[in-house]
Amino acid sequence: MESFVIHIPTKKAGLVKELLKELGVTFDKVDTDLGNCDKNHVPNAETIKAMNEVKEGKGVKFASADDLFASIK
Repeated sequence: MESFVIHIPTKKAGLVKELLKELGVTFDKVDTDLGNCDKNHVPNAETIKAMNEVKEGKGVKFASADDLFASIK
């Protein structure tokens, strides 16, 4: 099976859904705010720790993306 993400104008969504049904194609609506993110994904302990540190203001801040990338070298 193949999967595709197709962005459809809201006004045309009903038409596209009907066409897909007629063709026998199954489909799921994807929340565009989440893109292809798996809503059931559970972050691992390291990711949760990092997110909590940022919430607590412990994250490192950079003035620009260039400064961020320079810090990685």
